[in-house]
Amino acid sequence: MQKFAHPIVAAVLACCTASVVNAQATGGSRAFMTGARLLELCKTDNPYCTGYVAGVADALAPLSEPGGPLPPTSLASFCPAQMTVKQAIEAFQKFARNNPEGLQINAAQLVGDALHEAYRCDRK
Repeated sequence: MQKFAHPIVAAVLACCTASVVNAQATGGSRAFMTGARLLELCKTDNPYCTGYVAGVADALAPLSEPGGPLPPTSLASFCPAQMTVKQAIEAFQKFARNNPEGLQINAAQLVGDALHEAYRCDRK
């Protein structure tokens, strides 16, 4: 297993990996927040939606920076030049609507996938 310089890296990756393993093993998700629930909260100006999406983006951003531990091809990496929380929420909502099969997985994983799709890294 690769060791990362920043302790949050291990925590984020362990959380995402555990969510995927749990979802595959049980046919569902043991997430505190599913993508479906977060999408419902994001239909209004719910501060929980804002905080959740911003938290996931803040956790993944330093991991995605050039020289960071996540390669640009990782589904958890994204490279926004300038991104507001509102733009991150809109990216999540669009991705969730276009990928309804993912609504039962961990919301953090779905937000990461949405940011990766909306803000792909051009670095090699």
